[in-house]
Amino acid sequence: MKDNNNKINRRVRKPLLGCMLSALTVAGLSASLSANAAQFGLRVLDQSGMAVSGASVCVGLPGNYKQFGSSFTDAEGLAIIDVPNVPLVVTVSKTRFSGMRISEPARGFTMIKEVVLSEGLPGPRCRAGSTIADGPSLINVEHVDVIASADATSLQLDVTGSPSHYRVSSQSEFYDASWQPYDSRIILPLSLARQGQIFLQMRRYEGNSDSWLEARSSVVEVLLPLSDR
Repeated sequence: MKDNNNKINRRVRKPLLGCMLSALTVAGLSASLSANAAQFGLRVLDQSGMAVSGASVCVGLPGNYKQFGSSFTDAEGLAIIDVPNVPLVVTVSKTRFSGMRISEPARGFTMIKEVVLSEGLPGPRCRAGSTIADGPSLINVEHVDVIASADATSLQLDVTGSPSHYRVSSQSEFYDASWQPYDSRIILPLSLARQGQIFLQMRRYEGNSDSWLEARSSVVEVLLPLSDR
């Protein structure tokens, strides 16, 4: 007889996405994008060469430093923002480090650049209006339990960083998935429950269409039990 409430602790694996991105160094990365839009990214390091996670990055124009968006560096020290093909002003800051503000020329291709933050006086700060962008903390998926029963397959999550949304997909690029309001228990649709593996990501989003801050977890791979349903 089958156990109709079989709780399975599954191994969580993180794809090598972070490792691939961290290999993009100061030389930058060319991509075949349109001349009107691309992405600009920073990989932020400390003076010892270690990645600085949770640093605030604002990209905009003089007088409006967050015009094109803001983000926080991930565990690899990386933040990427969509930008138009215009000269940019980039501000990077984090508590206990000296902030910096740099100017970048217009480019019609994706560029990822390394910068080094040194400890010291605060310096320039990543701001939204008069408010320092000290927004959402980093989000980590600590553990995922797969709970399989006769009726449904669900995920029970242990997550830090107070996420506001999640998305789940059969593809690590999440082409077929949209952000959903966060719940610590996610009931999988049958189409996903039948997969051998799925991909999960969390985010915390604050703001509106004019000004926002967003933090995302790493993409997590979850192995599902084989099912004959």
